[in-house]
Amino acid sequence: MNKFSLKSLLLKIVVVIICLFSFSTSIINPIEINKTPAKLCSSEMAYGLPSVKNILKSLFKKNNNKQIIERQQPVYVYLGGLPLGFTIDCMGVVVVAVSNESATEIKEGDIITKIEDEVVVSAESILKIINNQELVGKDLKISFVRNGEEKVSYVKPQYDVSAGFYKLGIWVRDNAAGVGTLTYIRKDNLRFAALGHPVCDIDTGTILPTKDGGIYKCNIVACKKGEKGNPGELKGMFLRSGRVYGKLDTNNKFGVYGKFSDSAIDFSEMQEIEVAKPSEVKSGKAVIRCAVEGRVPKDYEIEIVKTYFQNQKDNKSMFIRVTDKELIEKTGGIVQGMSGSPIIQNGKLVGAVTHVFVSDPTKGYGVFADYMIDF
Repeated sequence: MNKFSLKSLLLKIVVVIICLFSFSTSIINPIEINKTPAKLCSSEMAYGLPSVKNILKSLFKKNNNKQIIERQQPVYVYLGGLPLGFTIDCMGVVVVAVSNESATEIKEGDIITKIEDEVVVSAESILKIINNQELVGKDLKISFVRNGEEKVSYVKPQYDVSAGFYKLGIWVRDNAAGVGTLTYIRKDNLRFAALGHPVCDIDTGTILPTKDGGIYKCNIVACKKGEKGNPGELKGMFLRSGRVYGKLDTNNKFGVYGKFSDSAIDFSEMQEIEVAKPSEVKSGKAVIRCAVEGRVPKDYEIEIVKTYFQNQKDNKSMFIRVTDKELIEKTGGIVQGMSGSPIIQNGKLVGAVTHVFVSDPTKGYGVFADYMIDF
């Protein structure tokens, strides 16, 4: 094949891919909302299948110089599938709106960490700091983080006549609660992983900076069936005053993490399973384990349609499709609350459910389980 025909062939491939993407579908993270309070959790939107760039890398692996190095030693975990209740207390507070004209440098999505070098842990702590008699009437130094970069600005609090005290004039969010599915618990240290995607602020999309939190026993009490253009939802119920199974300490792009209490679960009754390497995950039949009613998880059949070659770890590692008639009848496919559901293939934990296609709830994405392990 001469140089000209090769260029022509490559051009045609690119054109076909772009045409396919013009019909791309909208997807939504199945964020786990238990209505206590719902608006503290978010649903991040994305569009279409992986980018043309990522697909080309998948087709032409030799173009990628940065290979992800696979672990050599096997990792064994207790298989999840249980529904859990989560609470998250933030490290700092997330800015969701600004009404103070002096706060020109502070934007939605910023994370306020300190005021006059005093650590901010909640909305209440802000009021306490700015109403300190030594600070009243002064421009205050606000330390905040934007896109991982620490910044400083000065803001003059506003006096609220009706309330009788000063307010910062910045609306913030400092905690969240929700329901999701446990992916695994490590055998060696009892650290758990769930969700497969981050918990984000619903208004700004900012990943909530986690200070600590708790995990609780949860029951699935109802299911809103997913339909085209309208993702479904598992409705879970848990009591914050109930028994705490463990502590949550991390919230990142691959899910939420923490440690189970030694006495939280009878681990002798849980299934031990090896975590598959990304290269071991193949297109074909698999199952997901989750509970769509009550607390007892069940296996449902799916198909791994495609796995994606990646030069950096991402939570959309595989394209999946629900094939189980019972699950489709009950839920319509993948619904909110199922993210984190473990994906099992050939006797190994290969991944977790992370996304659902809004245009077709039987389809979605999963993340390689190996990507979730080291947190």
